[in-house]
Amino acid sequence: MNIKFKKSIGLSWLLLGSFFVSDGLSSPVNQTANVNGCDLMQSSGGSVNASLDILSRPAGISPEVVYFSAQQSSDPNCLDFSGGTDIEACRTGQYFGYHFDFDDPDSSVFAVTGNSKNSQISGAPRAVHTFVCEGADNSRWNDASQQCEYAVKVRVQNPTGDWDDACANVAIKPQAVEYLAAETYCISSGSDFSDCPAGVPVANRLTDSPPQNLQTDLSHSRVLYQRGSAGMYSPMCIGYGERDIRVDSYGVGDDPLIEEVVIGTAQGCSTIPSNAQVSGYDILSKNQSGHVISGWAFGNGVANLRLRNLTVGMSATLLTLHNLDLDWSAGGMFSAPSNGYVRMGDTTSNCYDNADLDCDLVPYPYGIFVSEVRSVGDVDNNGVVGHIPGVNIGCFRDCGIVNSAIIGSYAKASFEHNLRIMGAWGLVISNSHFAGDHAGTNGPKSKITLRQVRTDAVASQVVNPEDFISGNHAGDGPGWQRNSDTGSHFYPHYNFLVDNILGDTINTVTEDAGWIDLHPGHQYSSVFGSEFLLWSGADFNATQLFLGGRNITSHGTTFNGENITCRFNTRYWPQPSYQFDASTIFSDTPNGQCNGAVRSLPTPSQPGVYGDDLIFLNGFESLSL
Repeated sequence: MNIKFKKSIGLSWLLLGSFFVSDGLSSPVNQTANVNGCDLMQSSGGSVNASLDILSRPAGISPEVVYFSAQQSSDPNCLDFSGGTDIEACRTGQYFGYHFDFDDPDSSVFAVTGNSKNSQISGAPRAVHTFVCEGADNSRWNDASQQCEYAVKVRVQNPTGDWDDACANVAIKPQAVEYLAAETYCISSGSDFSDCPAGVPVANRLTDSPPQNLQTDLSHSRVLYQRGSAGMYSPMCIGYGERDIRVDSYGVGDDPLIEEVVIGTAQGCSTIPSNAQVSGYDILSKNQSGHVISGWAFGNGVANLRLRNLTVGMSATLLTLHNLDLDWSAGGMFSAPSNGYVRMGDTTSNCYDNADLDCDLVPYPYGIFVSEVRSVGDVDNNGVVGHIPGVNIGCFRDCGIVNSAIIGSYAKASFEHNLRIMGAWGLVISNSHFAGDHAGTNGPKSKITLRQVRTDAVASQVVNPEDFISGNHAGDGPGWQRNSDTGSHFYPHYNFLVDNILGDTINTVTEDAGWIDLHPGHQYSSVFGSEFLLWSGADFNATQLFLGGRNITSHGTTFNGENITCRFNTRYWPQPSYQFDASTIFSDTPNGQCNGAVRSLPTPSQPGVYGDDLIFLNGFESLSL
């Protein structure tokens, strides 16, 4: 066993006083230097070289989802399922096993699956975690720096047992520390501000959502709605130029109800900007460490609310949507047509039809994180359809969402799909339940359907939406640009489904619907730990795994014993398929369909734990200077 002294990724813990991390938030540093497990990562001494990168930002405001990638890990002995040495195939479900440890023992388990939130163990090289830090009661609290500090680790292991560990630092500020009283708004329909944080100015105590106008910039503020308050609040809208806003709740009682929250608006609550307005928005940029530091509607968050609808505009950057209730299964006086809809991107294709907006100026959405969100339409026990969304969670035509995630969420009862995404790169769908009840009449729909940016169109093999640098959107790409030419769109890459539940034992709508559908064009994407449930009105002729593309795998699937296990998605209509190769699709189906009987992947042990002399389970240990 070898000790490797690696430079930790994320924050510089040996500085004194105050420093600015890559996202622009000011973070005071403890006067005592901290030495954590990132400084003493070990390996088995074999050929594996682990890597762990943060592709969002390493410091943020609670609650904040952070996106991790171990996909740059390597091994010269890589052997993919085709018998070749394609390192991307080895990294994405055909060789390595990954154990992510988020160093967050307070995070408990996912309500929908019962799995721990504190780890992800699979063949997926990408993972996300929602960090919640409310203060001194958190086990990772640093009183001197007034923040929670985490040493996130990954162990990467090959099939012969060789492994290597890597680590990254994360720091999360509580809202009460990050925002001054003057930066806080309390909203109460009954003018009850008794539980509003101390010192909030009278002018910031409102009875409805803040007015939407171009003269008001709420950047770096928090807007808190009173729990237990009566009625429904007007829409809360966040502009493309506004950043680091938290929309949350205060007090006790039921979640406050807001008609809609819209993140990404140009004026009022309109999501469609003009070229003149776009020129004033922050450019989507990274720093040299690869951390995203700016973009449209950057670094905002919405949490702990009840909503009729939730909408993200044409683009947003590093958006956390956490613990939101859009369950309208019981109807009620505030129920309305299409309520319960989570739009991860809205009017994303508008620039193609709008002479006042150049598509080349509109970035793809980057880092849209749906965390523990419930979307349920109104279908009663007799199958009578009430108010339902078109889809529960969606990002439609020309969406092109990048390095985003859906975790710990629940979706059921919609007109069409539970989840439909038009073009995703780096999408992580984890520990969520897509329960069916597709109540529409316009053909078979799916629990999960992931398509191309433009359905089945020829796209570019060289465009990489992760390839951009500070002050220059394009990199080698063009990369981030939405571009009206479909031939300049990216093909879906690096999408990973981990430990999800599909279907339900009780459905009330007679449906003929698919389960997981990856359209042709997908590359280096995999499905892990899916569980397909069986109900008495089984989806006749439907397929549980419908796989299209190249270098696609499935592992650890629990099939329901009734529906077709797996089919290739060749998609010959409306035009021939592109980027489809059945010989590079591998499933774990018991009957050999989709090249069944894949090789087992390794299951690494917990990273950062090596023995009594080198255990850093408590995160950060102090070393006096």
